[in-house]
Amino acid sequence: MADAARERREAIRQLADARHRLAAAEDTLARAQAEMKRAETEYDAANDGFTAAEQALDTAREQRARAREGRYAARQAHERTATAAARLQRRVTERAEWLDRMGDQQH
Repeated sequence: MADAARERREAIRQLADARHRLAAAEDTLARAQAEMKRAETEYDAANDGFTAAEQALDTAREQRARAREGRYAARQAHERTATAAARLQRRVTERAEWLDRMGDQQH
């Protein structure tokens, strides 16, 4: 009978120890779940920021491409206009010189 009592006390002690470890494990699990939720929230926020940055970069690239095309078109227009202006300047100079020569011939 003493052995049975000893076995019972040992079983009660082991049960108490198991309950204590279970409570500690449940506390650790709760903290780990809270940390996991915090980490997921932090990741989601960082991912949203990254996605927004990617979209902003894509938009900036598109704007730069359009600006580059506009710059090219403006340079081409400038070159055509400069060539036309130079041609007209030569004609004006030639006509003015021609008129001067005609005037000199009449005197």
